[in-house]
Amino acid sequence: MKYRPLIFTIISVLMLSLARLPLHLGFLVFIGWIPLMIVLRDGVSHPLRLLMMGFVWSLLYCGIVFYWIAQVTWPGLVGIIFLYTLYLWLVFWAIQRIWQRIPSLGYLAFVAFIISFEYLQNFGETRFPWWDTGYSLADYLYLIQAVDLGGMSLLLLLILLVNILLERLVQKRWRYAIPLLLLFALWLGYGYYRTRTIELQQHDIQIHVMQPSIPQEDKWDEMHYKDTVQRFKRLSEVAAADSAQLIIWPEAAVPAYLRYDMRARLDLMDIVHDTGLEIFTGFPDFEPSPPEHFDDAYYFNAASLFTPDYDVRHPVFHKNILVPVGERMLWIKYLPFLAKLQFGQANWEFGTQLEYYASHGKRFSPSICYELAFAHINHRMALPKDEVTGKIDKMDFLANLTNDGWFGTSYGPWLHQVMTRYRAVENRIQIYRSANTGISVIVDPLGRELASAPLFKITNIKAPLYTCTTIPLIRHIHIYPFVFVYIALMLLVASFLIPKAKEKST
Repeated sequence: MKYRPLIFTIISVLMLSLARLPLHLGFLVFIGWIPLMIVLRDGVSHPLRLLMMGFVWSLLYCGIVFYWIAQVTWPGLVGIIFLYTLYLWLVFWAIQRIWQRIPSLGYLAFVAFIISFEYLQNFGETRFPWWDTGYSLADYLYLIQAVDLGGMSLLLLLILLVNILLERLVQKRWRYAIPLLLLFALWLGYGYYRTRTIELQQHDIQIHVMQPSIPQEDKWDEMHYKDTVQRFKRLSEVAAADSAQLIIWPEAAVPAYLRYDMRARLDLMDIVHDTGLEIFTGFPDFEPSPPEHFDDAYYFNAASLFTPDYDVRHPVFHKNILVPVGERMLWIKYLPFLAKLQFGQANWEFGTQLEYYASHGKRFSPSICYELAFAHINHRMALPKDEVTGKIDKMDFLANLTNDGWFGTSYGPWLHQVMTRYRAVENRIQIYRSANTGISVIVDPLGRELASAPLFKITNIKAPLYTCTTIPLIRHIHIYPFVFVYIALMLLVASFLIPKAKEKST
């Protein structure tokens, strides 16, 4: 049938898109890849049809799952759609080519290329790992426990194996029923075992998370500066009255260059001294730049700890991973003239190192906003490794600061905060997430939400700190998904060396 590939593509992408949303349809990922698999196995007669499949997939997935990007930048959403059309076209073309040339390795090619497609989105200036299929399993606590073994790529591998086994069963290959049942039994069994055997230790430190819900249109308005400070002061006083020792404010909570703006610094330190709290907060920062730099300074999205002791100066953390286009135009280090193109981006600089802090004897490391999506940097934050001895010195908790006010009441804030569960389980560490307008959340090392605040509610949340001594396997093998990248490349090379098998085109 002429339109069969396109129809099957639409069915696949609709199932996988709906599985990502907070609709409790995550189970669709276990069948969502099957229609696409069938199309690529049977073959598509013309490369332009594969291009159309890539475009339809990218358009529908981005339109359903990432539509909220348009609330910040329409060009950004359009750019993502066309960029991933190209990526998916190449992936579909490569899988089909291998399946036609080496049919016995078709399923391996499908698995290797899909895993490579998702994993490689962690790298480069266009990096965008929000596509990860594993996030669809957020409702299934036992299933996500496996990320401490193999991260998001392991979840995707397991999901793809379920799809393959079910597709074989549909073909009345009944012998695949036993491997399918065994796979689920081991997967669920591991999750149950980990949630029952990891020993958590509760600590006395009182850590609160603030959700001030400052309207986005007021946040940087000088006329609202005093009102903003008063809200932070009032919520901090509430936390102090509730015995808080450390309070975490959101990304860019202080709407001023804090290290250079004496008014803003005094306002912050007045709150610190009046409440007796230690405050970890986000703020913009800058450093002088050389004359040849495209801007008048190096600007950073920053955060640091402020304590009642004026004599203690804490390091300033500069955000390492920036949102493509949203926070920095692509490739301006190599093509400075691109900085003149304006789509509303800030053109921050990349931070170059991580920072570690201590509050009341408990150590932590921060991430800002988008960095929560990147497992590899969170491993280094939660489980820093000595470069000489290789010894891992685990932190007590992580702090994530964000401002998702840009996305209004869309699915964006939910899709962002759900990543907290995965990073907590991957590192077996508690995470305190402060979001300006929500969704603020505290997640324990087992991935359980201990406290959360609804969108736009003005409040503080708190929960006891739980730690464990577990060092997850994924910390030691986190680059293993490159094995799938190498397999994909070797299969593609082999497809050019082996004559085409009997073709069955649609």
